[in-house]
Amino acid sequence: MSPRGADFDPITLIARLTERDLTVIDLLARHKIATTAILRAVVGFPSRRAANLRLRALCDLGLLRRFRLPATGTLRFVLDWHGQVIWAIRQGQRTPTRRDADLAIQHIIFSAHRTHKEGVNEFFALLYEGARAARDVRVTEWLNEADAAGTGLLGVRPDAAGTLTWDDGRELRFWYEHDRGTETLARLVETVDRYRTGRLALARSRTLLIGVPGSRRLDHFLTTAPVPADLTVAVHVTVPLPPISHEDAAPIPRIDQPRWRVLGNAELHSLRSLARRSTP
Repeated sequence: MSPRGADFDPITLIARLTERDLTVIDLLARHKIATTAILRAVVGFPSRRAANLRLRALCDLGLLRRFRLPATGTLRFVLDWHGQVIWAIRQGQRTPTRRDADLAIQHIIFSAHRTHKEGVNEFFALLYEGARAARDVRVTEWLNEADAAGTGLLGVRPDAAGTLTWDDGRELRFWYEHDRGTETLARLVETVDRYRTGRLALARSRTLLIGVPGSRRLDHFLTTAPVPADLTVAVHVTVPLPPISHEDAAPIPRIDQPRWRVLGNAELHSLRSLARRSTP
């Protein structure tokens, strides 16, 4: 199970890692890329300083690789070779060579879908932060695009899927579509219809959540999209996750904040109000 040309002992390295370290590796293996702010929100580092110090240490161990994009200057992290090897060993998969790992990193960094993927990851990071602040709800599922495709759908591929679970037994199982406004409104409406027609029986309890880039896009969508039968579609204006250097500048949206518009319903809804009582 050791990688070709290995110059490190993965088993010894695993023994040095904490549960939080393994969570970071798992997150990046499944969701590919994250900023410091995303990792802090999802993993639960106790402070900005703690996040920066540990992520730097993981980079020094060859588990993570960090880079900055000239346009933003924000640090981003992906799994480096050692991290990819650790992930593969823990999953019982073939370990990548250093060359394979480098190619995977280049594919992530230069992917035309990188900005879209980061937007999806930011949405879930906000859910983790909101749930942590609310204390009575948890993010109990976060599926990437590939895994979300297996949640009872035909002919449609969600950007992600997830579940929020409340202490009182409420549960919100959902698909998530991240709209950046780069496609026509007609295409977005068509996507909603594919969810309506492509759901299998086991997926009937999932809600479709959509994030749009502005209030004008939201208003146009609400007046254009037909109300689908037997499918709850809730839409909101996307809120960016504050960078780690400005995390105290803007409040994180609360889980119980009514900021979602439901097709066919004029009222504002919170994610809690969209949840259902789970059945045994």
